[in-house]
Amino acid sequence: MKFLSVATFSWPDHHGGAERVIGEVARRLVARGHEVTLLTSQTGGQAAAERRQGVEIRRYPVDRRSPVRFYRSVIRGVRRTLSDPACAGADIAHLHQIVSGLAALAPGGVRRLPTLTHFYAPYSEEFLAKFREGRPEGSVPARARAVSRLLARGDRWLLRRADAIVVLSRFSRDQVERLDPEVLPRTRVAPAGADLERFRPARDEEERRSAALRFGLPADGPPILVTVRRLVPHMGLTDLIEALRRLHAAGRPAVLALAGTGPERESLETQVATSGLGQHVHLLGRIEEARLPELYRAAHAFVLPTRALEGFGMATAEALASGLPVVATDVGATSDLLAGCPGAVLVRPGRSDLLAEALAARLRDRDALQRDGAAARRHAETTLGWDAHVDAVVAAATAAQSARRTR
Repeated sequence: MKFLSVATFSWPDHHGGAERVIGEVARRLVARGHEVTLLTSQTGGQAAAERRQGVEIRRYPVDRRSPVRFYRSVIRGVRRTLSDPACAGADIAHLHQIVSGLAALAPGGVRRLPTLTHFYAPYSEEFLAKFREGRPEGSVPARARAVSRLLARGDRWLLRRADAIVVLSRFSRDQVERLDPEVLPRTRVAPAGADLERFRPARDEEERRSAALRFGLPADGPPILVTVRRLVPHMGLTDLIEALRRLHAAGRPAVLALAGTGPERESLETQVATSGLGQHVHLLGRIEEARLPELYRAAHAFVLPTRALEGFGMATAEALASGLPVVATDVGATSDLLAGCPGAVLVRPGRSDLLAEALAARLRDRDALQRDGAAARRHAETTLGWDAHVDAVVAAATAAQSARRTR
């Protein structure tokens, strides 16, 4: 089967959870003998066309000078790139993310093809989260509400045009149902996975110490917590830093390694400084994909402080595969991801005090951390392989083709 995959942002240029899924699915489809051509935006000086791990990549330029310019450039770029000869002869259109998906489905695009949509989250809800300081509820300006309603129409249109839909969790399925319950019969839940070969526990304490040193983290001393997040309000990072301050005030020091980029960096740096945590919080910025497994191996535990919109939790899955106990907020799909995992702890979102208490209890016993880390790895091996997800993608693509033939 030849897949024409259309994305706004994607592997190997971007490293969010959705982008990771796009890349993993594409290369694993190729490994199974399928063909994949991936259309995605161009960043920096990267080649407009290349072949990587068997995936044909075609990139279109984008204009980032304003949101309107960006959206227009994505629409123009997708439409123009669809005329590339590499896109000819596709059996199925595989759409990711709303802007590029809507562009691909416009007249003259991929409407003639059976369509499979990977739906990660409602863009309308992600937009509103910017105005709520990361909380799932709260007042927003009237103009923002109007824009969100328009985006919700786009979400629904994309779902209604799809012959088959894949979501990563029951939480995301519920979001689809709220947008349009009529599309549920063609929606299937397929949890994403983690690369169990790349993401693995440290073999011994010496490997963990060496990994810590390579990131400038203290190899000896307080336990190291790690999180990998975009630096935006709904990720709950201010709650995590406040929880760390509480830990130190209670005489239970820890070190936080925070990987990621985003608009909140400056305010987080200010919070770290005013909290007196300058020696204990390491804002690492963007970590290259190839180095992420080593970062997890440097740590003793993983923390997910998200306040809202956790559609799956790719970083959590990778932490489990890396043998890290997890302390997380009970948001979105996280409870499903951690169900049955010994030692995993869930707390209410937005409560730095509860997060601090949970971390203090987990970090008190290093031997227990090791036991729970081993249990986390076993949980990942049991539930987080990629094969089941790719099976579901192929089945959904086949269902999309059948649905189109019967129309």
